[in-house]
Amino acid sequence: MNVTDVLTVIKSIYPSLTKSEQRVAQYITEHYDHFVFPSLTEFARECGVGEATVFRFFKKLGFSGYHEFKTNMAKQLRNPTPSTFSTEVQETYEEIIQMLNDTRNLADNEVFKKAATWIMESRSIYLFGIGFSGLAAQGAQIRLMRLGYKAYAFSDQHTQFISSHLISEGDLAIAFSITGDTKETIRWLENAKKNKAKSIAITNHSHSPITNIGEMIIHTAGKEIEQEGSTLITQMSQLFVTEQICQHLYELDKDNIELAKKKISESID
Repeated sequence: MNVTDVLTVIKSIYPSLTKSEQRVAQYITEHYDHFVFPSLTEFARECGVGEATVFRFFKKLGFSGYHEFKTNMAKQLRNPTPSTFSTEVQETYEEIIQMLNDTRNLADNEVFKKAATWIMESRSIYLFGIGFSGLAAQGAQIRLMRLGYKAYAFSDQHTQFISSHLISEGDLAIAFSITGDTKETIRWLENAKKNKAKSIAITNHSHSPITNIGEMIIHTAGKEIEQEGSTLITQMSQLFVTEQICQHLYELDKDNIELAKKKISESID
């Protein structure tokens, strides 16, 4: 198991760890790149836990104990294991990184901040999209609801059509369209605009029809395959943009978001 694998497994099992074991996990993730590999007693003291906790943690991680972990990691840091990714996996990984870099290069923090402000000021937020863009709309809805905002997204096209007529002044419509020429999405955004709601269009294409409708345009980037259309990789660019807006919401509306998160957490517990 190489260093990356260890960190990945730690993230995977972290929620199921006890609070003491989580301290060990946090210590490793924060110090793995300059780990000195002290004795078990010293390591436990650094983590602020008992030796038995350290032993249990490394058993859950897949090692026989601290000694095997220390030996394995020391070997990895001296002689890193080369990547075993197939060509296809590596190509997909590189496409994702390239798409995120391209989307980042298109990013305008002032636009993201303005979008966040509109969300804060809106009575309700309606999110529209079809296909992969529909999945992005639903993901954005969940993300915004978890922050305490009244957000709505519907997978059924008829319901989206009806909701676009129910939007009114004081609401916000956000439309996701990778191509920017999806007729249904354009019509829904037009309906929202006619009802005097603010509108945001999130699209890959800067000269597409939807850019003539949205009051605010946010550009994304991604690979499109002629035979297949858009891919899930492209959808990640839409989610990346959504997350950037959410980061600004944290800065602008932190107190209200923390209160909403507390209420949600208490209701779940």
